[in-house]
Amino acid sequence: MKHLFHRKSKIKIFTWFRMGLLGVLLIAAGALYTPYPVELVKALTEKEKPARKKKRKVVQPSAPVTSAQPATPAKPVLLPEPEEEELEIEPWSPQEAFTMPTIALPPFPPALPESVEPGRYDHISKMTPGLNVLSSVQFEEGSTASLDRKAQSAYQVRVALSLRLPKAADGESLKHANPNLPDLFPRYNDFMGKARVSQWYQALYLHKQNRVRKEAATLARLLDRHNYYDTDTILEMEAPETGRKVLWVQADMDVVSDGSDGDRLPDMPEKVKNSDFYQPMTSYRWRKLGNKPNPLLPHWEERVKKLSKDKKASAEDLQYARNVVHDLKKYSFLLAEYDSFVVVPLTFNSGKNDAYRPQLGDYVAVVVGDRVFPAIVGDFGPRFKAGEASLRLARMINPKATPFARPVSDLGVSYIFFPGSKEPENGPINYERLNTRVQELLQEMGGLSPAAQFQQVEDLLAPKPAPQPEPQPAAPQS
Repeated sequence: MKHLFHRKSKIKIFTWFRMGLLGVLLIAAGALYTPYPVELVKALTEKEKPARKKKRKVVQPSAPVTSAQPATPAKPVLLPEPEEEELEIEPWSPQEAFTMPTIALPPFPPALPESVEPGRYDHISKMTPGLNVLSSVQFEEGSTASLDRKAQSAYQVRVALSLRLPKAADGESLKHANPNLPDLFPRYNDFMGKARVSQWYQALYLHKQNRVRKEAATLARLLDRHNYYDTDTILEMEAPETGRKVLWVQADMDVVSDGSDGDRLPDMPEKVKNSDFYQPMTSYRWRKLGNKPNPLLPHWEERVKKLSKDKKASAEDLQYARNVVHDLKKYSFLLAEYDSFVVVPLTFNSGKNDAYRPQLGDYVAVVVGDRVFPAIVGDFGPRFKAGEASLRLARMINPKATPFARPVSDLGVSYIFFPGSKEPENGPINYERLNTRVQELLQEMGGLSPAAQFQQVEDLLAPKPAPQPEPQPAAPQS
């Protein structure tokens, strides 16, 4: 039994030894596929290089500047010399050819200035239509930023407007605006020789000045060049023989598109009926002649209801809407698209005892080129603005005119007012009477020459005559 146990032990030991040896061989075989054998062989086969002796550098200490005792020679100090290592560098060769892309570097920024030089920089720019603005930036020497930022005068803007106040043109100067005028009026030189500048010309430009002063701080809303220079003259004259008084206004022509009348035009476009900006009334008005409601009345009644419920609405807007509703129920007005009328500044409403003051309903002769158009005074406009007419009159002068496009932009329109010529009662324009009456009034100031073309104006809203039945052929006689 003892020998049997010893034999089994030997067999077991021998088996574990063989298994261990087999594992070592496997590991050694696997290591052949790693970079370590190459490094190991290189390390074993490399010859040992002799070590270089390190040299020491002798440095003499510097002698002191002053000393009371004789100088003692100092022992030299030996410093180790830096070790120089010899590295074996293998030349590098690329595996494949390639090119580097070109790199564009940004330009190097210029050097910053050492100080800010004081100076003045000017430029001209357009701010509002027709207004030339010369702006100037002035840099002055100051103190430190912490002090200057507390001074109001260190950072400020000065606004200075420079406007020329024009003088009223006389009869000779008006020839530049319309060279045809002396040829249209045979007595032109006679009544122009005694004409005088009206007080309303000075009043008109005074209102322009006041408006410019008020809006000088807001250049975006400043009265532009066109509306500032919209009137060349306002002259008062009297015909030498007849004594007919005439107010002559030379200006441009803007367009208005106001007014409504349920009796003559019971329906209007939807965009007009629902607009909050369309003005349904004109200053010239008369009591309604029929029972047809104004087509704009429903919109303004609804507007009153909305403003009454709106807590943010102003009392002025609400009262204005109520006044419009009241007037639309009671009165009729001119229609700018169908009636021939002009607008005068509200300034003309002053001086009620003045014999030259044009009143609502007075007749007017409008001269453009060699054409003469009849019209009436139909509305008042802003105090600082002259030269406005209805859309109907504007389209007769220039078919391309719209509420946003003037028929005449220069100062070539002559408005010849005949004060005191209005009819006894207001009402819709009688166009047959208009054509006849304006020609009679022109005759009182010397008449028109054959070179003038008087334009007859027809009533676009007059009822069309009923078509007459065609005559039947007579029956043949037997």
